[in-house]
This record gives sequence, structure tokens and C-alpha cells, in this order.
Amino acid sequence: MIDFRELPGSHEFQRHALPYLRGAVQRFFGGSVKFDSQPLGAMMHQHGLDIAATPRRGVYIVDNGTCAVILGRVLDGTELKAAFSLQIRDTNILGLERLFNVFEAALAVTLSRGAEKKFSEKPHQYGDELIELTISKYFAKGYYDHRRLQVVIDLFHDLANTRFEGRNFTTGLVLTRSHYAYAEKGGHTREGHLYPLVAGKNVTPVDGVDKRFWYLADGQMSFFLANRRLEVRHLFIANSARQSIASFVDDYTLSKTIKGGDVLFRVSSQAEWSITSSEGIEFGFREGRWRARNLNQISGVLRTALQVDETFVQGFLFYVFYLSRRRLSSILWVPMDLSQVEEVVLSQNRLTQQPFSILDEAHTQSLIRLLSSDGASILSRDGALISFGSVVDTSKLQVKGMKGTGESVASLLGLNGLAAKISQDGTIKMYVSNAAPVII
Repeated sequence: MIDFRELPGSHEFQRHALPYLRGAVQRFFGGSVKFDSQPLGAMMHQHGLDIAATPRRGVYIVDNGTCAVILGRVLDGTELKAAFSLQIRDTNILGLERLFNVFEAALAVTLSRGAEKKFSEKPHQYGDELIELTISKYFAKGYYDHRRLQVVIDLFHDLANTRFEGRNFTTGLVLTRSHYAYAEKGGHTREGHLYPLVAGKNVTPVDGVDKRFWYLADGQMSFFLANRRLEVRHLFIANSARQSIASFVDDYTLSKTIKGGDVLFRVSSQAEWSITSSEGIEFGFREGRWRARNLNQISGVLRTALQVDETFVQGFLFYVFYLSRRRLSSILWVPMDLSQVEEVVLSQNRLTQQPFSILDEAHTQSLIRLLSSDGASILSRDGALISFGSVVDTSKLQVKGMKGTGESVASLLGLNGLAAKISQDGTIKMYVSNAAPVII
């Protein structure tokens, strides 16, 4: 094994393909990405890793779970010829271990083929093409042909940008090998009922988008059901309305419906759609880019950081995700020590004498408007809205790098508890203590 730098064509790769790869990885996993073309010595020096001793291993989680090292391995059959390293930091690493391994395997295949022509062709295949190969292989293993998954991915790219009678629409599809479970056979239930279609259809790359057909499933309560051959013969309708505050994460991921190897495809708004697994891993496509997130792991971050119960976690994430989908800029702050709030806030505002609560569904519409006000919204750990539109003392800010004022404010507030910054492009960043933000 040699360092990637010594491989013929490595300079061609770094000039043309590496920018695609770094950009795609940074967007997909979040955080920062460091490339090293000489990992043999660097990994031993930094982490005590002899990567040449374990040539079949391509992923290492180091620094107490705060950094993922992904090797870019070039293989000749089963023999490891060369490798570079990608170190991913400043993002949520835990809970994505299997995804890192699937990504590394897809990268190894792509690199090994590219090395045959000294990386002189198709540099863009290391961008979103590599991410979509990773996603399709993530769901396919043991269940589906990953090439058929790619057909559905291409379809939903089109559906997210399709208009019916002059307007965009939402829709949804569940891919499953467990038709009998959805049909409520053998004692199984998926919290809904299956309705056979009069005329089904096959999902193929040949046919165009039948927008009149896909419009008939709303992707919230109703979903078309496809088997592994991509034959759509049924419509599934859930028993009750989804995305209530008390069980938001479970409802959002359809955890009582999507099980085992099931895959949920859902268009949620214009040019925005997602793919969700039964483990709560979501791959979202928004603003022309892919983003992976572990929704169950994000819930764990909230519980640990704030020492709150599940009802608060569900309610808090309901509003964070709602504001994000509606592109409503906002800062939500949950301080651990309420006595220190006045040290960083210049003003506090209240609308009613009795505070609204994020745990009370009757307050939902009022809270949405209050939480999207300019300034920071302050919540207690029992869910009460203490203040909205609060002005933060910017003289206490320590702006570093290219970080904007809103992110700097959220970073300051996160020193006491947790602060969530929702940007107008829908990006969510959670700040806890002095740690790097968790990008959702």
C-alpha cells in the first residue's frame, strides 16, 4: 500500500475531482472535512492508527466519537493499492456509523474505477452522483436492487419540481417487501389500511412523470405502496393525522408504519423531498443538495443537553422542523439556568399573562407566529414560552471567522443550555456549550 499522493493520476484527482468530493461530503454529513493525501504517517501520528495493517477497513471513529476518518481506498481486486483520508468533524457522528461504511464502500468502487484511467474522466461522479449511489446502496443491502432505488430517486427529483394545475404538490411512496404486513395479515399492523388500485403502474425510467397519478397521494396520510420490482398496486392510508406535537418524531418518520427494510419517499414542499429509513435516518434534498441526519440521535442530543423528558423533545422538534420547512428565520433558546437570562438579554416580551406552551396543541398557531418574530425566543425546560423577540446584548458576542450575527447569538446563548438557529434557507443548527454546532 502507498499513500494516494504517490498514485499515478492523484494530482489530476485533486485538481478536478476533489472539490466535488469535499463539497458533497461536507453538505451531506455536515461539519468540516479535511483531506490528506498522505494518511499512512498522519493517521499513525494523530490517532495511533496503522491503516496498512487493516487493509479491509475503511472507517474509523476517533477522538471519543467526535471525528470520523473515512479512507478513500483504491483497490486492485481485493488488494489495497493506495488511500487518502477524509476527516469529518464538527457534526453529529454517532448513530451514522453504518452510513459511513456504506459511503466508504461506494467511494472505494468509484475511486478504483477512476484510477484505471488516472482520474481523467467524470470528476462530477464524486459529487451528488456518489451521494445518491451511497443512499441507494444503504437501503438496498439485503432487500432491493440498488439500481431500482436509483430509478425512484430520479422520479422524486422530478416530482419535487412538478406542478399540477399550476401549483406544486406533496406526494409519497413506501417501498416494501412486506406487503402482507400492510394488508394486516398474520396479526401484523402498520397503523393504517391498504386499498387496491383499479389501475396500478410500474415505476420505470422510460415513462414520464404521471402527475395526475402522483397527486392522489398526499405524502402525509396517504402513500402509494410499491414492491421491490417497483410495481405500484395499492394506496396506503394511515389511521390518523400525522405530526402531532406529542409524538412528532415518531409521526414524522412514520415509525409505526415504516419497519424493517421499508423505505419512505416523500415530497414535502416545492423542490424539497426526503427518503427515510425505519431506523430514523433521513436523507433530505433541499436547496439543490443532499443532507443526512439521524432524527433519533438528534432527540438524544436534546434529552442529554437539557435533561428534559420525551414530551419536551417532541414538542421542541415539532416547532424547529415547522419553522425550517416554512423558511422562517428564528432563534429558540432553552437555558439551563433561568437566573442568568438577564445577563445576556436586553429586553423580554410577553403577549399574555399566562404563558403559551409548546406542549399544548391549542397554542400551536399562536406560537408559530411568536417564535418567528425577530430576536430570540426563550423557553423553559417545562415548555413554557418565557419571552419572544428578545434582544440579545451583542456586546458580549465573540464573532469568529465568517459566522453571521444570528449564529454568533445562538452560539452565545448555547453556553447556557441549548439554542437552535433556523435560517431562511431551512438550515438548522443547534448550539450546546462550547462544542461545534450540530447541523440538522
